[in-house]
Amino acid sequence: MAIVGGNTEKKKIGLSIGVSGTHDKTMIDKTTGSLQLVDIDVDGDGRTIYVDQGSWTSDVIDLGDIFQDFEKVFTDNEINGGSTFTVLTRVSDNGRDWSDWVTTAEDGSILSDTKQYIQVRIDLFAGFLSDVFIISKSDFNINEFLEEKEVKAGSYIVPKLTSNTSSSEGFAFAETEYNGTYSPWKAFDKVDSSEGYCSKNGVTQGILGFRFKNDKRVTKYKIRSMTNSSVLKSMPKSWVLQGSNDTTDGINGSWYDLDTQSNQIWTTANTDNVYEISNKGRYYAYRIKFSENNGHAYSGIGEMDFYEEGATTLSLKRDYEYDMTLDSYWTDTGSLHRQKVNRSDFIKIDKLYIFDK
Repeated sequence: MAIVGGNTEKKKIGLSIGVSGTHDKTMIDKTTGSLQLVDIDVDGDGRTIYVDQGSWTSDVIDLGDIFQDFEKVFTDNEINGGSTFTVLTRVSDNGRDWSDWVTTAEDGSILSDTKQYIQVRIDLFAGFLSDVFIISKSDFNINEFLEEKEVKAGSYIVPKLTSNTSSSEGFAFAETEYNGTYSPWKAFDKVDSSEGYCSKNGVTQGILGFRFKNDKRVTKYKIRSMTNSSVLKSMPKSWVLQGSNDTTDGINGSWYDLDTQSNQIWTTANTDNVYEISNKGRYYAYRIKFSENNGHAYSGIGEMDFYEEGATTLSLKRDYEYDMTLDSYWTDTGSLHRQKVNRSDFIKIDKLYIFDK
């Protein structure tokens, strides 16, 4: 059965498709870069006639140390008419023994188990996928066939507070406070003051943090001393940075250690100490759990903030004149990869475009 025309369904994909994979009655449109069914004819009205269905299977993707964070194949979609495709995944611990193919959820979430290696299969029934593919800069290497655009710069993300709950983006919390003048939000008011947040008098251990409305992937944080140099010894000396996805008040819930610091000393006022961390997870709440200060009756922090990396969009370049060739060697699946060669040297075999010298 052949299909005339077809519904158009655009989908932002969580990895670069290119031609790095195995085609079965599908092809990459050289003008748009989109994955589509092979066209077999044109009808009397000039409309393209497609085969009824086909598929594309990616090469094996080694997710490396980020595999636990690879959750979705696509992130957004625009549909005109009925669905034209199905996205499936299969996974492996070693790249040889594979699970069964599992269809992704409607929002693109991967329902296969979390493993080191993954393959993606896209079954097309009519129409095509768009030529725009979105991937995370930190997940995959940028190469000469991708264009990079920064869509959001990295920044410190705690909003300026005027009370613990003044922001719609989240709330500040602490285990204790000296009094209302030194509440948790004073560490997030973006103001250098004599003293910011202070724990209860006589208490040197405690908790200070912020719970966001949306989950965040924090990669560094900073702690700033207060203006009053006579109380610098109240600054925490040792602590653990923790993240949580189920706390409701900053105290309860499950917490995961992300960073540990000891013997931290501030000798000057209004001074930031910045701590970079290796964090692959996303959490709604972050806090420091301090176990001692530098020798004061209570603990205090001038300011504190958390940093989230920026987001980068990568899309396939549209200039395909000299960027496709047959691999110099064949894998056992006959995989195709993009390399530079004059694209006029190609042959057509069973409606699958490949390139040959």
